[in-house]
Formats: sequence, structure tokens, C-alpha cells
Amino acid sequence: MSSASNRQRVMRPHDAPVRQGAGLCALMGMLALPHAALCGDLVVRNTGAADAQCHIVDSGRADAVFTVKAQDTAHVRVPAGGMINSVECNGLKTREMHITPKGMDGYVVLNGRQKRVLNVSLYPFIPSLPNGNFQTLVQHVITTYQDSNPDVLLNAVMSEDVDIYNPARLLQLLSGRGYDVVELDTLYIEFLAAHKRIAPVRISGDAPWQPGHDAVLYHGVTYAVPSWLCLDFLYSYSPDIKDIHGLNQFMSYLNREPAGKRHISADFSGTTRLPSLYIDGYVQRYGYDHIRDAFRMPPDPQVVNSLMRLAITCTDGKENHCVDGTLSRAADGDVDRIFAEGKSGFDIGFSEQSFYINLFNPTHAASLAMIPVPWGENGQTMLYSDAFVTNRTSCSSASCQADSTAFTTMMTGKEIKTYIAFSQDLPQGTPARHLLVGTRPFWDQQQVRDDPVYSQVRTVIETGQAFPHDLNESLRDRMARDVCLMLRKDIPQYDCDMTKGPM
Repeated sequence: MSSASNRQRVMRPHDAPVRQGAGLCALMGMLALPHAALCGDLVVRNTGAADAQCHIVDSGRADAVFTVKAQDTAHVRVPAGGMINSVECNGLKTREMHITPKGMDGYVVLNGRQKRVLNVSLYPFIPSLPNGNFQTLVQHVITTYQDSNPDVLLNAVMSEDVDIYNPARLLQLLSGRGYDVVELDTLYIEFLAAHKRIAPVRISGDAPWQPGHDAVLYHGVTYAVPSWLCLDFLYSYSPDIKDIHGLNQFMSYLNREPAGKRHISADFSGTTRLPSLYIDGYVQRYGYDHIRDAFRMPPDPQVVNSLMRLAITCTDGKENHCVDGTLSRAADGDVDRIFAEGKSGFDIGFSEQSFYINLFNPTHAASLAMIPVPWGENGQTMLYSDAFVTNRTSCSSASCQADSTAFTTMMTGKEIKTYIAFSQDLPQGTPARHLLVGTRPFWDQQQVRDDPVYSQVRTVIETGQAFPHDLNESLRDRMARDVCLMLRKDIPQYDCDMTKGPM
């Protein structure tokens, strides 16, 4: 760490302080202080043999000019209420960094050999520790990629502020001024391909599972590289859950529980959530072959009735926080804490929710049992997916396309997937994230085969089918509203105001 006398302050129009050396964020991280990572610095590390000249770029003008000495690091603090979105060093300019005072640091690692920049956005909606973020994960991704691709400067961003679930914003993020590569929900593949924002890609790395591959096809063309898969599971600490097959059997199981007890902890509301649950219920009633019929409104009363039967089991006294918006607005992990602390008998969520369950109740981690949620009587399951798309405009050159392929190959390989899925970026003893990896070789590793969560879900990965990727914004919003209003007839607490726009 540099001494205080070696830190310099450069005053520019935004009055952004620049400090040489380790900086305050790094010091707080070393001391493991609360909110240590939420400092909002631009961190520029120079591993090269020559000094680097940098300046912060905002709307095309220089706001802070500074020098990063060879083998040194500079920290630029984001001013209150401001944001650093771009930095240019030695002629290499980043885009869409989204560094804010209360957000993560942004990282640039210069080696003196880089000739071009690859700007990427990583999917941020994965578990982390309370008051934590993905600093170490992003640093690992940058270091690993640049070690193998020393002529590329990687700008990797992992922030919910990027807002990849807003279709209008997504078009901007994949414009000529946006990211070169974005990891996003495959729900938007057809939308983006139809708007000519994404380029066809080649899957050159680990082979994906079929549902992930199906989700990235549009008119027979591959438009993305599969990354993660998702599916709702029903969690319990009782092994008897394994004997449940279908909604009727589950409801009979619940009838044995004490009257008035809150049975389930879950989130059953929201513009994106409700249509997904409705489509799940439709397929488990009528079969995957009839999935297109699920898009026809008004909603099928029998499918909505099945959702109602599940949602009503969340009732605790006169309240139902699964449907009134309380748990939709809750912090990450709050839904699962209710179950982990014994305040509900079951929990519903993706496989990664086991991270929070085991975080709040590590003593019973070995006895955690899970099955795909029985939305109906037909056991067919659908897998949501996330994938990497390449910007058709900003990444049209042969060199950028090669850089994109190298990046997606690395990010979907079993080494990086193992690093993320088993929480290797977090302190030792932290529960695994247990994300469903969308590529096959990951699942062949012995530690995955022996894992108490992964060993329960592998069959689903092998037999599940792809969730549709052509649910447009207008239909999604109408479906959410219509389903919610129909549910409200039986469950008055349903917060249908949450279904007016994107969640």
C-alpha cells in the first residue's frame, strides 16, 4: 500500500478525487468492514512497464485527467450523485461502466499491450452475501480473460442498474454505444433478433444442455451462447417431499399440517413472475405441446385455479405476503429466511435460493430436500435460461467477434462456472450458489455429482424443456394483469398494481 504522501488529488469539473495506491475501498476490504465493497471507485491498475495517461469521459468531454504510474494503481472516487460511465486510457475507451457512489468499483487493468476493448455486461441477479457484491468475481473474470487475451482490455460490469429487463433500455444497451456482449434472459432473444441488435454466434466452448440451446434459436439461427438455467423448486426439510407427484397430492400432504399454519414462503406476484407461473401451470395441465395456447387471453380458469390453490397456502392469519407485494419488494433472501427459520413448512424458488436457505440455517443443510414445483398434475418441467448475446453493431468487426467468442467460451467453461456456482469468490464456508449451469461438462465433475443440491436436480436438467423466448412486452403485461385480477377474486390481498409495468 502506498503511503498517504503518495496519494494525489486532481481537481476537475466534477471535483473527482484521484488517489494513487491501494485507496480507501481496498483498505476497508482488507479490514473486512461492513459495506467495504460499496465505495464506487474507478480502479485503474497498470501492470505495464510505462506510465498510462487516462481521463474520465462524460458525454465526450474530459472530466478528470490523471496518470497511472507503471506497476501502480489509481482510484477515482465517484462524486456524490454522479456516475462514471467511461474512461479512456492510452487511447482505449470503455463504455457503460455504471460506477456510482453506492455501487461496486469499476476495474480497468492495463498491461501496455492492449489494442482494443471488449465491453461486457454480466448477469447480476445471482446470490451474494448481505452487504456484499461481486467485486472479487469481476476481478477474477477480468484477470482470467486478459491473461489469455493480453491484447484485449476487458471492461466487465455486473450491476442491476444496467436494467436488462427493460426492453427499451435493452435496445440502448445493444446499440452502437452499448456493450459488445451482454448476458441476459433468453426471454428477449426473438425481440432483439427481430430488431437486428444481436448477431448470430458460434458456440465453440462446452456443449450446452438442449433446453439452453433451444432457447437461443430464432428461425433456426443461433443468436446466443447458453450460460445458466433456472427452474422453480419446492424446498422442504422432510424427505417425504420426494414422494409428491402432482398438485393434488401436494395439497393432500398439506391437509395433514396444522390448520392455520403458514405452509409456503414464495413470491407469487409481479409483471414478469405471474406470466411465468401461469405458463408453468398451463404446461403442467395441458402438456408442453400446447404451450402456444397459453399465450391466448383471457386466462384459462382451471390453470388460474391451480395457482390460487398454491398461493392461498401462504396465508398467515389474515395476511398473505406472497401475493400482496411484500415479498416481491423484499431484499434478496428474505423469502428463504422465512422457511430457514421455521416460519413456513416449504419454500419455492430457484436452485440458487438454497444459498440463502443454507446461509440462514447451515445446521440443516444436509437434510434440505427439493423437487420441481407441482404446478399441476403433468410433471413436465420448463427451464428458463440466460445466455450471452453479441452486439450486431458495436461488435461487427472480425476481431471483436473473435474476442466475444473467446469470452463466452471462457465464461461457459466448467472452470469459471465452478468458480461462480460454488461461491469461490466469497469467504470460505459460504454456501454454494447452486446455479443451474447450462453446459454439460460442469455436471460431470465429481464435486458436482456428490453435492447434496446438484445431485437432486440433475435429472431435471436432462429432461426439462425450454421456456419460450417470444413472450413480448405487451402480451406479458396483459397476461400478468389478467391473471392477477382473476386470482384476486379468490385472494383479495393480491396486489395487481404491481403488474402495470416491468418488475
